[in-house]
Amino acid sequence: MEHQKTGAKYYHLDSEELNNAFGIHFTTPPYDNTGVFHILEHLSLCGSRKYQIRDPFMNMLKRSLNTFMNAWTGSDFTMYPFSTQNFKDYKNLMDVYLDAVYNPNLNYFDFLQEAWRHEFLDQANKNSGLIYKGVVFNEMKGDMGRQDSFFLHKLQSNLFMKSSYNFNSGGDPKHIPELKYEDLVQAHKKYYHPTNTKFISYGDLNFLENLELLDETVLNNYEKNPEKIYVPSSLRLEKPKEIIDYYMPEFGVGEEDVSKFAISFLCQDINENPYETFKMY
Repeated sequence: MEHQKTGAKYYHLDSEELNNAFGIHFTTPPYDNTGVFHILEHLSLCGSRKYQIRDPFMNMLKRSLNTFMNAWTGSDFTMYPFSTQNFKDYKNLMDVYLDAVYNPNLNYFDFLQEAWRHEFLDQANKNSGLIYKGVVFNEMKGDMGRQDSFFLHKLQSNLFMKSSYNFNSGGDPKHIPELKYEDLVQAHKKYYHPTNTKFISYGDLNFLENLELLDETVLNNYEKNPEKIYVPSSLRLEKPKEIIDYYMPEFGVGEEDVSKFAISFLCQDINENPYETFKMY
């Protein structure tokens, strides 16, 4: 279904399953290596207009009857899903999630905590020099420090030229400190919009009640965004491309002198034939 005023999409999978699920999906193709959407995912769960606490997400984990709660950033999307077998819990979680993604506080100090900041190398010594810190920065520093992860990111970057898949959606530690707080706020305004939203529900609950709640609490407050957000097509290769790159050895894993090799192919355009893409996958 499509919301007439905003163009938001809604998909319902009807089932006799007692475990009911709901998800909020945004198309968020990265446009650089700063990890802006990964960081935005973290910040949106650091308190909202209605739930003025530091971490409503973790608080709901402790008091909810949920069977699943999470949020993640993919290579071209951001997703906020949950599931529960309790009707009241379902409505509570839906309310928390909707307020988190559409009305987050996006506090500057939360940005420093979750994204990146400077700290003294020795906090007791102001002359010890500065280092980078931050939840996402440290997370991606660990991820890119693994040989396999570094190798796959480099492989994808060299295959998908002029495409959002060229970038590290989680953020490259070398570039995360380039992200400005103001850029993150603008990214939320542009991408976390109903026109760019797909709502998905599953289970035996009456999804019509979800539609009423969405219209009353969120969708009615927006107008349709004329700007279309999509995953740009990659530049096609005219001849085979050979890349040689180097990485640091992974501490404590095998020998230092290790080589990796891969052959990859850029196939059909995902925008032209998604059914064929799905079959190949």
